[in-house]
Amino acid sequence: MNTPILGIDPVAPRPRDDMFSAKDFGKLIVDNVWLMIAIIAVVTGAATLYAFIATPLYSSDALLKVDYPNPNAFGFNVQTQQQMVPSTLPTDAEMQIIQSRAVLLPVIKKYHQDQAVTALQVPVIGRITELFATQGQPTAPILGLTSFAWGGEETTVSKLEVPPRLENKKLILRVLPEGTYELSDSDGILILHGAVGRLTSADGTSILVDKLVARAGTEFKVVRYSEYQAVARFLKSLKVTESTKDSGVVQIVYENEDPRLAQEITNAIAQTYIAAHVDQHREEASVTRNFIIGELPRLESELQRAESELSNYRTSSNSMQPGAEAASYLQGSIDIERQIATLTMQRTQAASRFAPGTREVRTIDEQIATLNAQKQVFDKRFGQLPASQRKLMDLTRDSKVAEDIYVAMREKASELAVTRAGNIGNVHLVDSAVYPTDPSKPKRTLIMAGGAAGGVILSILFVFFRDHLSRSVKTPHSVERSLSLPVFGAVSFSPSQARLDSTSRLSLLSGRRRLPFLSSDASPRVLSDQSEALSCKDGNHALSALGAHDMAVEALRSVHASLMLDIAPAPNNVLAVVGATPGTGKTFVASNLAVLHAQTGKRTLLIDGDLRRGRIASIFDQRGGVGFAELLASKAQVDQAIRESDVSGLSLITAGRFPANPSKMLSTPRLTLILDYLQEQFDLVVIDTPAVLAVSDANLIAANAGSSVIVVRPSAQTEDELEEAIKRLDLTGARVAGVIFNAVPRRRSDKRTYAYASMYMSNLAMEEE
Repeated sequence: MNTPILGIDPVAPRPRDDMFSAKDFGKLIVDNVWLMIAIIAVVTGAATLYAFIATPLYSSDALLKVDYPNPNAFGFNVQTQQQMVPSTLPTDAEMQIIQSRAVLLPVIKKYHQDQAVTALQVPVIGRITELFATQGQPTAPILGLTSFAWGGEETTVSKLEVPPRLENKKLILRVLPEGTYELSDSDGILILHGAVGRLTSADGTSILVDKLVARAGTEFKVVRYSEYQAVARFLKSLKVTESTKDSGVVQIVYENEDPRLAQEITNAIAQTYIAAHVDQHREEASVTRNFIIGELPRLESELQRAESELSNYRTSSNSMQPGAEAASYLQGSIDIERQIATLTMQRTQAASRFAPGTREVRTIDEQIATLNAQKQVFDKRFGQLPASQRKLMDLTRDSKVAEDIYVAMREKASELAVTRAGNIGNVHLVDSAVYPTDPSKPKRTLIMAGGAAGGVILSILFVFFRDHLSRSVKTPHSVERSLSLPVFGAVSFSPSQARLDSTSRLSLLSGRRRLPFLSSDASPRVLSDQSEALSCKDGNHALSALGAHDMAVEALRSVHASLMLDIAPAPNNVLAVVGATPGTGKTFVASNLAVLHAQTGKRTLLIDGDLRRGRIASIFDQRGGVGFAELLASKAQVDQAIRESDVSGLSLITAGRFPANPSKMLSTPRLTLILDYLQEQFDLVVIDTPAVLAVSDANLIAANAGSSVIVVRPSAQTEDELEEAIKRLDLTGARVAGVIFNAVPRRRSDKRTYAYASMYMSNLAMEEE
């Protein structure tokens, strides 16, 4: 099965860059396009199947708005409070609170998300049958698998409590007749018997099954999760994000197989979080109010003391109104003292909530230190005031500050009382979750597109690594590059040979006379009347003798011409055709080279040196008689073994009767004497040999031949096997002339070359007609 790969010249090895070029990659893709299409189809089909059988998930979302918290806990409108406002919204902290166990656990327990009840199904098949089942009408079991669910089952478990040792463990609920069931652990140990609609308890396990629609014998997997595992599992379906950076809008998204449950759980999370936030806000308001109430008596006492001292000083000094400079000093000192007093109270409250040295306490201390420094600078500016006016202004300032603080604290206490009784916070619900009508997952179009893209990538990687990791000999260039041997040519599949293969089988079945010929695997074939039209005359010939205008014949002629030039300086005219492993087509190459050489008018002898499985006799329809084995055993003379074939100028020596120990016969001096005699009688002696790595016969024959040519078939042997065969031939002293590639598959990347050659051969055939 052979056709030439034109463009591969049988010349000395050419230097070749070992780098894998873009051109090589393109050829690799083109040559394996159908394999890649198959891989892409399989991967895309798998992705499509998943997209349609995967359980649909519905997502529902709610929006929350986070505002800046009120930093002025005591109700003072002072400049220092602006420094207490954070530069960014506390969105990240609020998002973490939403995902905390304090918020999620109440929702998980309310909607029974800490337990899972799923029907046992046959993978893939069970899901497909479920898609076509009617809910509430269990499907009959397939293949007698009664313990599996096949669609239509319904179950509701409203309560499931297990001891700690059974948490996160798989339990099996098996349906029994008449609305009963049994619950067992993963080892099959029975835990309890129960009935639908009745709470059943045993050994620390309690279960209440409200609804159970299934065939008797159907099994369900039941799992009760611990709080930690329940929250971790729940978080996989929950997504909390900020809609836009620093927007303060938080989006809560929850996915569930049940769209109604997805809506309800999303709203429950939002409401639970807001309620927890309001409760925290109320608690903080209560703590602040209690602190203020506790400070009011002290503030009232300080106010009375400051007013009394101011009144007494005014009476004693007869000073009622300050001057303009004193009034300016009074106003400035009042502002500074008010801020210092406010921060001092805030520090007192912060010290009761935070440890010393924390960021909150340090911030207030830094602000107090700044104000004290400002106060010192301010006091120096008014150092020239009379002592009487200075003292009057200080007392007036103390009285005013005490009054402002006391009044503000009274008002703040009233405000906090209202806050404690209300539901005010800095988080508000913007949008509640709505009922999702369409599933959010799986996104079928995206999955199928991703599957196709993944198939393309996978097919490319598969083809690339298969080509580069394989040690099989695939191309003539690889042999030239790795073994430094010339390649005389390459022959691939022949359409004419394929027709002969097909018709020969029909002829064998119909009992017609045998017309064997040689294909790439060197096996005999039968030629029918239809294929006899390819022959120039009656008789049994190899493909090259049929006279058909086939590209394989032209490739063989090219190989023959190049080979003859190479072996001309050889010690003798004996050519051994060898191969590393069986199945490379050595017999095909040997017989066709012999026919082509005979067609040039040269006396040619073809010897079947395969004394174990030789087939030259069947190829040329030469049955019986003595052969090469009898010559080696000295049972016949050389002239008795030589037979004439139907090809003019071609003589044959068949294998003869297969001996018991061919290697022993070939190792005798008789082989050398026979070949010395034959090379004088013929212009070329071609010997077909068995595989080099299989037996030592080929080594013994090649050692006596002037030249040896190795037949290589792509993927029939590895580079290591070919190297080992050449090494063995070298050890015997054989002269390896080069390599002939046989049965090379046609490559799509060489389509243009094949087209040109085919057109030339067609024109040549038309001219001869």
